[in-house]
Amino acid sequence: MAERADGQEGPCTKQFFLRELVEGQNDKLGHEVDEILWIGRQYAIYRTRKGVYVQFSDSEDEERAQRSKFTRISPELCELRYLTCELHARWRSSPSLLRLGSSDDPAKLYDYSIAQSIALVMENDIPGGMTLAKQTLALVVDRVTNDNTVRYFVSCVICWMLCAVLGVVALWVVTRLYPWPELRSFVVAAMFGATGAMLSVAIRLREFALRPCQQSNMNIVRSATRVGIGFIAGPLLLLLPHSAILSDHWKLLVSGGLQGAAVLGVLGGFTERLLPNLLQKAVGQSEPAAGTPVQAARMEQARAQAAVG
Repeated sequence: MAERADGQEGPCTKQFFLRELVEGQNDKLGHEVDEILWIGRQYAIYRTRKGVYVQFSDSEDEERAQRSKFTRISPELCELRYLTCELHARWRSSPSLLRLGSSDDPAKLYDYSIAQSIALVMENDIPGGMTLAKQTLALVVDRVTNDNTVRYFVSCVICWMLCAVLGVVALWVVTRLYPWPELRSFVVAAMFGATGAMLSVAIRLREFALRPCQQSNMNIVRSATRVGIGFIAGPLLLLLPHSAILSDHWKLLVSGGLQGAAVLGVLGGFTERLLPNLLQKAVGQSEPAAGTPVQAARMEQARAQAAVG
């Protein structure tokens, strides 16, 4: 029997009997057992803060057979444990006002579905257990995706509110200290540019499907960048009438005072590709940059072949 360096048996080598599994005490892995969901003479299914686990039979032959069946759904269970653990942690850390008056964790439903799928496999209904595990994983992925999308939208709303407050303060300062209509037009264009970007995010919210493998803290930066670009795009569009890339109708809109600046800001923030396309038209088409040495070498070969041809 394998031993640790201090001569004592480790948790993986020390035998843990089925009768030792008790609610409120630790399991073989050292996790506290919150609730025993399913128990039989040869196995037990229980829930901890780390997810849903199964305690196999005390008989080595029966345990070997149970593990062989259990591995059929272990890929889905590994991801389910991770995702449900994240859902439980979010619910516990959320303010009480956001729990919609519920005193019980709604994510427990997924734990019960996981326990049922394990029970089906243990009772030799492997196809049924696999189907239930896959369906549960799909539901959890949808739930996490929706939560990630909502957090992205909330980040956009917070950034938009900051831009609105900054715009109101700037408009008050400009009105009191520098009563120039041109400056007020720039401030109004910036405020409505952020509003247009926020409107674009709200309309296209279903397209921002941030699945579990795509969620990161960079999404908060992306949301702030999207609204920030709209905040900047409005004033920049007011500078373009001095160039020759705008039509007469567009110049008439720009010269329409505060209302024209507001409309222009909304268009600049809502159509996020409008300003880059106009600037690209002014400076010309830029060549894509190489991301790796191999790409740079291939691009050089393509230019050489184009020159020869």
